[in-house]
Amino acid sequence: MRKPDPEYVKVIRMRKEHDEYTYKWETGSDKLLKITKSSLGTFGFCPASYKYSYLEDIRQATSPAMIKGTVIHNAQEEFWKMVDIDEAKKVADNPMTLQKHFRTLYPEAPEEDYEDIYRAMTAYNAERFIECIEEDALDNFIPVGNEVMLNARHTTEDGQVVHLQGIIDRIFYEDGGYIPMELKTGAWKDSKKTMMRKEMAFYKLLFENADPDDLRAAGLDPDIPFTHWGWYYPASNYVWVEKVSKRSETAMFRSMDKLLTAYQEQEFNFEYYYKKCIHCGHYDHCEAAAGGSQYEWF
Repeated sequence: MRKPDPEYVKVIRMRKEHDEYTYKWETGSDKLLKITKSSLGTFGFCPASYKYSYLEDIRQATSPAMIKGTVIHNAQEEFWKMVDIDEAKKVADNPMTLQKHFRTLYPEAPEEDYEDIYRAMTAYNAERFIECIEEDALDNFIPVGNEVMLNARHTTEDGQVVHLQGIIDRIFYEDGGYIPMELKTGAWKDSKKTMMRKEMAFYKLLFENADPDDLRAAGLDPDIPFTHWGWYYPASNYVWVEKVSKRSETAMFRSMDKLLTAYQEQEFNFEYYYKKCIHCGHYDHCEAAAGGSQYEWF
């Protein structure tokens, strides 16, 4: 196996001995396997990529897309902290003026494509604000949860206990239920719908298994259910909200079961597929890529 390029990857070495959870889990250990939305998604993309990222602590290099995602998420989080309903109402009669007002709540864009996303988000937020006024439902405009960090313990059907962890971008309240909304900075494709539904199903499981006191501390009512979920891709002006789906929850549980089985058996099977592998941050040091690339002709 080729050794990773030290300039290409960042090795995470700092782990506290007293952590209650770990990505490195062993049967019978007093530590719990930590499962996040990202780790579960990585395993679904490729078990080998999961092994490199979470077992061998070989992290993928930070890409421009990752940096953009962090910057945009931080900007949206700050927007919800700064927005003032009364101030917005003063200019709500003119949609363009409202958009300009909302734009002042976002930072200066470092590049034009950032500005395009900020404009899209201000337009969407202005449209929602006006709709809330028309429906006499301004209380629904502001999320009840903004970048909500949750931890939970979940017992699987076969009795295994795992540690769930995640940050829910936004949680809105409407018609007696909570609606988690995920912000994505990439381009929307219909092929992503299954992935998004699994991600939202993970958040639902996380919420339902979180300590009620932790939920209350985050300003959430543990007795209010997730009735819908949704996602927003501002780069594509795409918003989707739907009722929670038992089918998607079942699919998410199947993915989690596969991850647990891989851990128990210590088998992380992978196959080389150039069109997918070439986009992976572990391509340069992956056994599958090393074996598969010898058949490529350029």
